[in-house]
Amino acid sequence: MNDTLAARFNPRSPEFRADPYPIYRYLRTHRPIYYRAEQEDWILTRYADVVEVLKSPDFGRSESRRTPSVTGTNDRPVNRLLSIRRESNNLMGLWLVLTNPPDHTRIRRLLLRAFTQSRINALQASIQAQVDSYIDQAVERGKLDVIGDLAYPLMLDLNCREILGIPQQNWHRNFKQWTENMSLVADLDITPITHERGMLVIAGLAEFFRNRIAECRAGSEPADNLIGMLIEEAGQLSEEELLANCIMMFTVGHSSTVNLIGIGVLTLLRHPAQLRLLVADPSLIETAISEVLRYDSPVQGVSRTALCDVELADTKIRRDERVVCLIGAANRDPARFPEPDKFDIRRRPNPHLSFGYGIHTCIGKNLSQLVAKLVVGTLVRRLPGLSLATDAVEWEDSFLGHGLKALPVVF
Repeated sequence: MNDTLAARFNPRSPEFRADPYPIYRYLRTHRPIYYRAEQEDWILTRYADVVEVLKSPDFGRSESRRTPSVTGTNDRPVNRLLSIRRESNNLMGLWLVLTNPPDHTRIRRLLLRAFTQSRINALQASIQAQVDSYIDQAVERGKLDVIGDLAYPLMLDLNCREILGIPQQNWHRNFKQWTENMSLVADLDITPITHERGMLVIAGLAEFFRNRIAECRAGSEPADNLIGMLIEEAGQLSEEELLANCIMMFTVGHSSTVNLIGIGVLTLLRHPAQLRLLVADPSLIETAISEVLRYDSPVQGVSRTALCDVELADTKIRRDERVVCLIGAANRDPARFPEPDKFDIRRRPNPHLSFGYGIHTCIGKNLSQLVAKLVVGTLVRRLPGLSLATDAVEWEDSFLGHGLKALPVVF
């Protein structure tokens, strides 16, 4: 791979984040298992290789390097900062998405209680009512930012109130800032400052959820929510695991669906023939959302660690080396998808990897797809003159979590 193209694989570059697919295509063709010496990781771009890693027990999460808590009475700022960093690292290491079996199996089973199909079905009417309300407000204003006026407030309310059981009056003023900072914590090639900001956010969320858990235990709040369900499983979950996974569910519970909605609307508006097809046949909404997920995934990649020396497609990957599975690249692999760079809302079958594969498949995927179908389908139905207010869209700073900062539209 020549130096120019190697330099263009830059997760911190806005141009690359806006359109990484030409680089993916080059890598998949010429260096499908690409070692980045400076970052000491492997970049995978072929569908078959990504599936192999995601399903193999030889790849997982490295053992959390947990550090002991700081003791003593020294309250100097530097010691307090180190204590916050240690606790935040420890909590992050207990997230479901960062654990291996058997802990992963146990925690996942508990979290899935909040995402049964019956619970998701019961939310559909209220989600639809909220979507219509937000669109009504946009019609009155005569303008709409699909992210800020619709997708984000909708998903924040759904995740906090319906899933976690946090009433709106208890929402923290820093929720939006915390969400933005947390989107970068597990990203590629982040700076030390970005990491430290993430650790401070986890500390803030830890304080919030400690108080919230205490309120739920005191019986002052309804227990029919994820936090209440986890408290009921006290014998199956340690106190740290409970706290850590409340933080994780807040962090990942709404951002990827917000990104999916924004990308879905943008992609349809950039493909007017496909948009007209959907308007003419609303029953295509399900395959349309699947195609959006494949064509421009809101999760561009996930990382795994080799738990032993592994041979992958004639390449030796050593124990403890990190492997980055580029979902966005795998979803456009011509070996798996005919005409992979074509956006086709009638595409069937569509075995995209945007919700993961194997034991780490996203536990909220059914809810995410439902919300995206309701939002995009309602926008298309109610605002037939929908169009972009500007061609110059700005993407979020995160690479692996792929989404728009805003999406102003007119109608």
